[in-house]
Amino acid sequence: MHLVSVSFEPFTVTPANKLIPRSTVVRRPPDFTKLQRTGRNSVNLAMNCKPNPASGSETSEREDFIVGDKDAVVIVDHGSRRQESNLMLNDFVAMFRGRTGYKIVEPAHMELADPTIKDAFGKCVEQGASRIIVSPYFLSPGRHWKQDIPALAAEASKEHSNIPYIVTAPLGLHELMVDIMNDRIKYCLRHVAGDADECTICAGTGKCRLYS
Repeated sequence: MHLVSVSFEPFTVTPANKLIPRSTVVRRPPDFTKLQRTGRNSVNLAMNCKPNPASGSETSEREDFIVGDKDAVVIVDHGSRRQESNLMLNDFVAMFRGRTGYKIVEPAHMELADPTIKDAFGKCVEQGASRIIVSPYFLSPGRHWKQDIPALAAEASKEHSNIPYIVTAPLGLHELMVDIMNDRIKYCLRHVAGDADECTICAGTGKCRLYS
């Protein structure tokens, strides 16, 4: 698999779940852009940052590679005791659903909060899913990706007639991560300089300031 070329532009979500450029929004905290993830061969654990023409196109029209109406995407983060952090996953899921147009997309927390992975599987099945794509909202392929999430997904699958599922690669290394981090840095510096409101992540925390 190789990376798909995606233009980078911060977006915000309207009440109708439509995405519009931040440049059209006046004095609102930004909702930062999402990155499109790269696939990974199950044998080669390296995160590729350059296209490999021999691998074929990620936009192939082969049915096996398309997220269809009977597919469900479960986006899993770690889970937190801080409710604001958990609610942020709901916002991302809404952005993801609106941007991709996928019919069934559900949030799940690996631990510490609801809905669990098992809960998300149940909601997907109720909506008619026949295959579930578990996408970890994690940066690195650590223990949670290698062991914990696959174990929880397997347990959830058994409760629903062994519905087929896949646990995809985490976000890992992606060239758009550079743009996202740089966007964070520059916006926080603008806020410290008094030129911008707090972003939605820092809002109300008082964390985005200079320390001395």
